[in-house]
Amino acid sequence: MPAAEYKVTAMQDEDRKVIFQMPENEKCVDCGTSNPEWASVSYGTTLCLECAGPHRALGVHLSFVRSIKMDAWTEKHLQAMKSGGNAQCRAFLQKWGVNVDLDRSKIKERYESPAAELYRECLKARIEGRPEPTELPEKREATIPATERKMEGFGSSPHPSTLPPKKKKFSRKAILAGVASAAIGVGAVAIQLSQNNR
Repeated sequence: MPAAEYKVTAMQDEDRKVIFQMPENEKCVDCGTSNPEWASVSYGTTLCLECAGPHRALGVHLSFVRSIKMDAWTEKHLQAMKSGGNAQCRAFLQKWGVNVDLDRSKIKERYESPAAELYRECLKARIEGRPEPTELPEKREATIPATERKMEGFGSSPHPSTLPPKKKKFSRKAILAGVASAAIGVGAVAIQLSQNNR
């Protein structure tokens, strides 16, 4: 791959001008806020700060987010922005039945869809000069956030919920009280026996 693909630089004014002259790029793709300062390289779209957060939460495999003014850009990132665009992305998703209403509460649903995956792959193919895929990928099972997943054992260990109930644990204080009581009882029995043997 050419070294220029990996050259990292701040986005130049001429690149910014080209990107913001593209249809609908002067507003956030997801909510319509004017003057967006963020971008999703994965879709070649512009985002406002409030929508950039949910995009970052999707993970870089779904939406690679960059600040237009503060982050470094590679030539490949810039190509994605110039090959994509808000209008093109929204039209593509809408064609495949994805809700593209200006509503940031739909971000997760919108970009985890098979249509969004197909759009990412089409954009990537366009940049790499390959034929664009034309079929939707199979819908994958939704990923369950780690905070909502049940913890599972390591290796071949069974899930904790399948194990038999644990035996009741006693506190150290309760154990010592039992030992002391037993010791007193043994001592009392020993005294009793010694008195009986006299």
